[in-house]
This record gives sequence, C-alpha cells and structure tokens, in this order.
Amino acid sequence: MRARLLWIGCAVLVVAVVAVGTILLVGGRDAAREDDRILIVIDAGHGGRDPGAVCDDVKEADVNLAIARRIAERIEADERLDVETTRAIDITVSLEDRIAVANEGRATAYLSIQSNACAYPEATGVVSLVSDRLPPDDRSWQLAEILQDAVTDATGARDRGVRSQDLYLHRAEMPAVLIEVGFLTNDGERAKLLDPAYQQTIAQGIYDGLLRYLQHTDPTFGP
Repeated sequence: MRARLLWIGCAVLVVAVVAVGTILLVGGRDAAREDDRILIVIDAGHGGRDPGAVCDDVKEADVNLAIARRIAERIEADERLDVETTRAIDITVSLEDRIAVANEGRATAYLSIQSNACAYPEATGVVSLVSDRLPPDDRSWQLAEILQDAVTDATGARDRGVRSQDLYLHRAEMPAVLIEVGFLTNDGERAKLLDPAYQQTIAQGIYDGLLRYLQHTDPTFGP
C-alpha cells in the first residue's frame, strides 16, 4: 500500500512539473509580447534537403540564410522590435512549420527571403511576391510595395515590381511577403549576393522598409 502511495505521489509530481513547465513556456511567450515590442518573423527560404537553386556550386539556401541572419541582426538591434527566424542553420523546415512560427507568435509581419533563378542568364533584379489569393486591399500588398521600393533604393538593383503568385503565404495570419533579392543565375548578381557588404545593404533596405511600413500602418510607431 505504501509503495502504491509513493508511486501515485511520484506520478502527481511529474504531472505538476509538466504543468508548471507548460505554464512557464506559455508565460515566456506572453512576456515577450508584454513589453510591446513588435514581432517580425524572417524566413530563410529552402534549407536542408531542399537547397533551392544551385549555380556554380552556390546553394540558394545558403545565400538566403546568410542574408536572413543579417536582417534578423538589424531588427534585433532595434529595441522596439523583436525577431524570430524560421531556421538558423541548414535544416529542412516545412512550409507549414515556417508559417506556424509567425501565427503562433502573433507576428506583425512575415518576410521570406529567397534568391531567384532563370533560364536567361542576363536576368537581374529584385521582385516582391504576395499570395494570389489575397485581395488588392490586403496589407501584404502594402508591405510588399514598401519593401520593394526600399530594397531597390538601397541596392540600386533592377526593380522588377510587386507581383502575385500561387504561394503558401496565404496561410499567414498577418501581412506576408516573399522577396527575391537577386538572380543566382546572373554571374554579376550572384557575386553581389555572396558579398557580405551587399548582403548588409539588402538587410538595411529591408529594415528601412519595415520601419516605413510600421510607421504607415501605426501612427504611434515613432521614427
């Protein structure tokens, strides 16, 4: 009988520990939002088993991750903002899990960083994409247009505009944009995308665009 009571006591203790752990986890997420910082989720496209485009042994997934890290660092330096990334290393992450990071974190914006590829090696430039399931007045279009202007202004890259496409971004519960920052299939642009200084320029352009968007949509968000 005593042994059974001890077993029950241990079981109750385990349940209590799990419950407390769950509360702490949820509380930690809530606490991160209680300081009024605005969460931005940065997605480094592809990764792991999916390298994306590969040109002269350069994997798109690696370029995307390098640029996404720089964007995250720039955002993190702003005390008004918080940032989460969908991956920090070269691993496979499903599209559903990427969006879940933003939805579960109640993010204000979701931005996927990608690099382009084309059968025509002369193709260059930056293009921003939104889901073709979104109406013209959806804020994703506003975010895309502001980011597109900011990145092309910062880099001097060809402006290929904002377009809609059949994307998984419609699953996001907040404005979501996929931005193709350049063409790996163009020798000159690929060299730029591998240059840390140019990557930083892209990151600064995206950061500036995010600030413009936040100022446009929230009058209380100061410069």
